[in-house]
Amino acid sequence: MNFETYTERARGFIQSAQTGALAEGHQQFTPEHILKVLLDDPEGLAAGLIQRAGGDARQALAETEQALAALPKVSGGSGQIYLAQPTAKVFETAEKAAKKAGDSFVTVERLLLALAIEKDAKTAKILADAGVTPQSLNAAIEEIRKGRTADSASAE
Repeated sequence: MNFETYTERARGFIQSAQTGALAEGHQQFTPEHILKVLLDDPEGLAAGLIQRAGGDARQALAETEQALAALPKVSGGSGQIYLAQPTAKVFETAEKAAKKAGDSFVTVERLLLALAIEKDAKTAKILADAGVTPQSLNAAIEEIRKGRTADSASAE
């Protein structure tokens, strides 16, 4: 996991997700935290991609919020958060997806795609339940990208 190979926007979402996890008193940083911040984005990139892929972004958000509410909370902790194993796998999958697509940097779209692909992450089921498959999401990404690649940290 080399976050230097993530776009500034993707890194910002990851940091927001970590901050959100800490604020909620969660000890583990899970893929659901990432999906939540992507779906909460006022610019609506993730929600737009989900809809283009034939899915329901509102349903995905509702299920993500339910999954996060079910996570155990701790209070008075050291303010430390641990990377859940599925989250590490999501980052690895996002990096592979970016490389396969010819991107030098991992974009928000590839992060969302990894959340749909990685079967160990609850997010894959959440997105599938909302009507999104990795294939339909990848097609939606390719449609908006129109062959462009992410070759800098500010590519988005």
